[in-house]
Amino acid sequence: MFPFFKKKTAEDGSPLKKRVQNMKCRKINFVDDDFDGLCRDMKQDCKALMRLKPVNYYAIKNSYIMGMLYSEEDFSENFIQLLHFEGERQTGRSDIFPVDTETAVKALAKVGIMIDLKKIHEEKA
Repeated sequence: MFPFFKKKTAEDGSPLKKRVQNMKCRKINFVDDDFDGLCRDMKQDCKALMRLKPVNYYAIKNSYIMGMLYSEEDFSENFIQLLHFEGERQTGRSDIFPVDTETAVKALAKVGIMIDLKKIHEEKA
């Protein structure tokens, strides 16, 4: 009827965006840092993510970075997209970066989500 009421489908995005839609997503809020510098460093090495500190849950968050961590169930494949927020308004969005398993597990551990990879691999076998 009206094309502007039509929902966007997965076909509207890149193949990588389609892939991450089927993965589990965990949101992690980090203390604001140099967002552009972080995105530049993430293109070089995913370990740049480890320099971020998690936001205190009860703190007032005027400015922060939200990491959308997409993972397969066994953490064999992981990606992260970073969003920058100021005053509860999104002011920046990064590309989707690949993240190795070790870095993904450590980033989740920073916010209290402990992942036992040995147990996950035993259940798969």
